[in-house]
Amino acid sequence: MIFLQHGFGYIAVHNDDIASVCFSAFIADQTHAVDIETVEVYRRRNYGAMVAKAFVEECSRVGIHRIHPYWDCSPDNAGSIRLAQGVGMSLDFNYRVYWYDLST
Repeated sequence: MIFLQHGFGYIAVHNDDIASVCFSAFIADQTHAVDIETVEVYRRRNYGAMVAKAFVEECSRVGIHRIHPYWDCSPDNAGSIRLAQGVGMSLDFNYRVYWYDLST
């Protein structure tokens, strides 16, 4: 219910399949962390760009001073970086994440 009150998102559909989604994954004050996912078979077909553009346009429509889209990704995710830059997003800062594999 909270998402419906404060968040928003967009999907791209190909035939009956959801090809890509972009939505408010996390909200803090007026900052919306953007989550963009595209199903692998639909990558490199601009579905991600379409949903990301719609998300950014919605932020502008409601006033960028009120809602700030925040995006991040790992430095080696060239596709995500190109996509975000293509719709006008940029990295505000870098941070380091450490993880390890629990599988044997």
